[in-house]
Amino acid sequence: MGYGMPPQRKIRLIEPQGRPARPLNAYIRRFPLVGPILLATILDERGYDVSVYNENVSGPVDADRRSYEDVCGADVVGISIMTPTAARGYAIADRLRRDAPAATIVFGGVHATFMPEEALAHGDVVVLGEGETVIEAIASGEITSGVLTPSPADDLDALPTLNHFLMRDFQKLIDERPRREMYELPVMTSRGCPYACTYCSVTKMFGRKVRRQSVEKVHADLRRHVQQGFRSFFFYDDNFTSDRDWTKDLLERLRPMRIRFNAQSRVDFHWVNRARHHSDKALLKAMRRGGCNALMMGYETLEDGTAKHWHKGYQGNHSLEARLEEDTAILHDHGIWTYAMFVLGPQHGPAAVERIVDFAQRCHVGSMQISVLTPFPGTPLMDEMRPHLVLNRFPADWDYYDATHCVYDHGRMDVEVLQSTLLKAYHRFYRWGGWNRRSLRHIVGGPGTFSDKLGDLWGRVQLNRNMLARWQTEMDDFASMIRTRTGR
Repeated sequence: MGYGMPPQRKIRLIEPQGRPARPLNAYIRRFPLVGPILLATILDERGYDVSVYNENVSGPVDADRRSYEDVCGADVVGISIMTPTAARGYAIADRLRRDAPAATIVFGGVHATFMPEEALAHGDVVVLGEGETVIEAIASGEITSGVLTPSPADDLDALPTLNHFLMRDFQKLIDERPRREMYELPVMTSRGCPYACTYCSVTKMFGRKVRRQSVEKVHADLRRHVQQGFRSFFFYDDNFTSDRDWTKDLLERLRPMRIRFNAQSRVDFHWVNRARHHSDKALLKAMRRGGCNALMMGYETLEDGTAKHWHKGYQGNHSLEARLEEDTAILHDHGIWTYAMFVLGPQHGPAAVERIVDFAQRCHVGSMQISVLTPFPGTPLMDEMRPHLVLNRFPADWDYYDATHCVYDHGRMDVEVLQSTLLKAYHRFYRWGGWNRRSLRHIVGGPGTFSDKLGDLWGRVQLNRNMLARWQTEMDDFASMIRTRTGR
């Protein structure tokens, strides 16, 4: 009597959604985490029955009968949590423990990495850091319990090309844009960041030594995505330009492909040395020729003292505000759209917010974001701010640790005043829904027909307006909750 093949193991991975009222949900849903997709791709290539549920796209897994029955029927359920999605992830796991007791529940992601005991209270396995080297041992049933600290992936070239279609309803996400070529496909080519800002958990998660895929690997992966009809990409790398030679080499490979991409970078990346004596014009030109459409950059603050306190690491002889203005102008001169991200800390009052908006308007940045300095687990900032936390009933209060809510006694501003000041700043900057001459040129220069571009522009305007309207309601509810919590 012969032996048949062992039954195919069923693995379901979940990216939980955050609070439904979160102001930035409309943007977050466009950009799924690549970690679950990568793990699913690895397992799919090794013969497992695997798929990813992204609640930001498909809705709550336990709100749809077929989806929930599918998840309950899995041998392993992996839940990847960030801090503002932790409570939702735990709620899913707690229900699965009741309805699917045979399933092994695994937590991973940045929040689980820094709060492993909290996560283990709701699951069977917690993976700290990177999970590629242990995912099959978990999927096969070899590992069914405990906290794991796997070795980081040394050879990123060994990772497979992402199969985004393993995410349920991924086509639905693509179809929200007029054409597939206009959807910004998320990819990631490196891990780690050479800097150590006090509010950031990247270096503790991935290290200060940047590990990169080879230019050949990235080029080959992008070619496969282009063959699928994608022509716009978003590099999730924490610092796309930290290796000048690698970046130039890759951009030269991308130039004939005629793609467009967005990436994250430092605003001063083009300076050859910290004294800012020589700007790498060749790199700037290569960025544009290679398809760089926009850069998301952490301006963070206009104050030299604050930048030093946060270990931001900006260097130069003139004031920080003057240097950032110069850097912004240089990027604009090279046709690069600037997405300027600022952070408001407890040392700042309303005047600091006004100064940021004045700067953003004066420098004609394409988009502006002002986040509330938030102490995330695993950061030096959490150790510093823990005695001052107002929202400290965990895990439920993790919902508000999303950089849009102030979770501590602010010092310079009442929390309600702070939230109102931020909302007014957004209304001032996005008074026309984000439309201006620069944004119009940005859209017109993109892929697609004129009608596609016009529809895309109008969609962005409506998205901004709707977000601000929802934000007002959310801030009113949040302020009421804070008053109740503090008795003020």
